[in-house]
Amino acid sequence: MMLGLCHCLFASVPEDSNCQYLLDKQIAHYFPSWEVAFDSSKNGFRTSQGCLDLLNWYIDLELRYEAYLSKILGVRYENHYLGDYGEHISNHYFQPFFQIKESQRLLLSITTHYYKGNDEIGIGYFLGRDYINYIECFLLVEDFDRNFSLQNTPDGPDKIIYKDLKYPVKFQGKFVKNWQGGRLTIMAKLGTRYRLESTDIPFSYAEEGIKRKFYTRVWQDMGRLRIGWICDLKYQNRSTITGDALFKERGIEIVTEPMVGYHLNEKLFPLLYLTYNYKDFDDTIPYWRRGFAYLVDLEFHPGGNFVWHLGTQREFVYNSRNEDIRHRRINIGLEYRYRNIWFYLVEAMEGDFPTEKYMHNHTYVQLMFRF
Repeated sequence: MMLGLCHCLFASVPEDSNCQYLLDKQIAHYFPSWEVAFDSSKNGFRTSQGCLDLLNWYIDLELRYEAYLSKILGVRYENHYLGDYGEHISNHYFQPFFQIKESQRLLLSITTHYYKGNDEIGIGYFLGRDYINYIECFLLVEDFDRNFSLQNTPDGPDKIIYKDLKYPVKFQGKFVKNWQGGRLTIMAKLGTRYRLESTDIPFSYAEEGIKRKFYTRVWQDMGRLRIGWICDLKYQNRSTITGDALFKERGIEIVTEPMVGYHLNEKLFPLLYLTYNYKDFDDTIPYWRRGFAYLVDLEFHPGGNFVWHLGTQREFVYNSRNEDIRHRRINIGLEYRYRNIWFYLVEAMEGDFPTEKYMHNHTYVQLMFRF
């Protein structure tokens, strides 16, 4: 098990309670073959889950299902749940669509939440015959029902609404292109600046902020060689006024991961992942972190439905508190692929000897159904 909440605990940066967070990020994302298999079906479910620390699980869950009500009318349902340190999503997307042509759709997107004030609504456009090659874009208004849901709340410090209709409007786009031995995915979420303000005079609480996110993943097979790259960029800027106090919170984080693999033969496929992480968190106590990690994963294909994985990970993390953190892990994984049911289990064990207590470190599981 991981070394408790270890010495790098930092109140403003919760992921630093996990000194091996960068190693977890390496084994949490899906293999290229899983990405292609999931998008090969219009209906599917997949999840990646594992241990972050003694208190938290990492959970990424996606469900997609669509059905036609007539030749031109249909509905698509999507569910995305993400539980991570700095990001929490729990959205049910109900998306009726109008089929303009065989490869074009107009969509209405409605996202419901337990608290209606957090509901989301928008319109979208989809270009593509399937999810192998497509473009989709949405214009969404987040928390559009907040002001209405508080209409019966008396004015005062507890009634905090969007001021001057400055709702968080978000442009969300995705582009996916597959070709022989290669794939490109680009996603962007670009939010506008919003403003929340309490209704007492003068106001006792106000908040302004903006969020942006950009993600891309690409790989290409060239004979026996495979090269790839992942880039995940997040930015947020928020200012809060409480009474006479002003708090500013600005954060930028980037995770970039080149990958190279080489097929030695039909059974052995070693891959090398090189991951770099930088985070700059400007709060009441400024903080930054730089990290580098590598993952060596040897895939063994004995034939049939199983794929064995044997590998090792190493990380080097340094932060503004002058902490130099290093860890090593040894991984053993088993992948099982049977038609439309895929399963992957990886056990990460301590690689620094002598270990303090247990060989067991973290466990991650992935599961995918297509129907």
